[in-house]
Amino acid sequence: MPGDLRTNDLRTNDLRAMASHNNLHALLHQTASAEYLVLCLQAYQLARQALLARLETGTFRSPAVILDLDETVLDNAPYQAWLIRAGMNFHEDSSWRAWCDLGVSRAVPGAVEFVRFAVDNGVKPVFITSRQNVTRAGTARNLAALGLLTAEELARELDGGGDPATTRLFMKGMAAVTVPRPDGSQDYPLRNKFEQRVFCQQVRGHEIVLSVGDSLSDYAEYYGQVADAQGEFAKGLHPTPTARRSAALQDAPLFGRDFILIPNSSYGGWLRAFEANGLGAGDELAYTPEPVRQGLAEPQTPFPFENGTKTATPRGPKFSDRLGVWDGRETVSSRS
Repeated sequence: MPGDLRTNDLRTNDLRAMASHNNLHALLHQTASAEYLVLCLQAYQLARQALLARLETGTFRSPAVILDLDETVLDNAPYQAWLIRAGMNFHEDSSWRAWCDLGVSRAVPGAVEFVRFAVDNGVKPVFITSRQNVTRAGTARNLAALGLLTAEELARELDGGGDPATTRLFMKGMAAVTVPRPDGSQDYPLRNKFEQRVFCQQVRGHEIVLSVGDSLSDYAEYYGQVADAQGEFAKGLHPTPTARRSAALQDAPLFGRDFILIPNSSYGGWLRAFEANGLGAGDELAYTPEPVRQGLAEPQTPFPFENGTKTATPRGPKFSDRLGVWDGRETVSSRS
């Protein structure tokens, strides 16, 4: 047997150097397993059937399908692989923004074909994403490269920055709009997915016949927020895993009909439910006191995704100067 992996070694604080990145298995499943491929294709096949079933009622005048982007339409595995190789954490304002600006994400299996299927059947695909609005140009170029935005739409996105009245790309942090009404003007905030869905329905006149996403909060806001006694969403609170499972059981008849879920074991509301409620985080497997995803600001520049080269020194208590993936020949206790 290679190495000298004694039982006692696993109980020591030597694991603080992190024997492996907490996202490695999830990424391997996403990039290399036939099972992930089939799950995505299966989900989008079901989405086709659900869409046709809704359209057969003949009651929709302006049908639309709402799709999340990341890990629903856009496959960001190269970014996740870079994080593992560089020993970095996700950071929205630096590495993630740089990745979105590049606009080189591939498509999730089955996604492009489904969007084309929706268009061919008279349904408007609308993309509602948590990507920051400042990454609009790179994201729009990415969608256009995959054939999901027309050249005319891309030109409008690059020139006008996403007009809420016409765009099919709604992003986090969009500015509110004022809409004339017979009884007076009304302001519509567009800060998040829920508000953007309301805008699409009430102002744009879209009838949402189906939603597709990789997190349950892509379907209903109560999977990612907690209501107070007055029924308002409380800032900074997140449902527990138990609460989210209970809500899912209550919504069971709607899945496969109103909402199609794409698999994502790397990140999402399911992980936030642990971290936000103090129930643990992924990196606690490595006995480190710091959360792996929340609250760690680790800007990195430059950001060379093309060749995967690490150009920044890893920061944070979890990682040594190199990514510590155990190779089977080295004892755990020998790590610095």
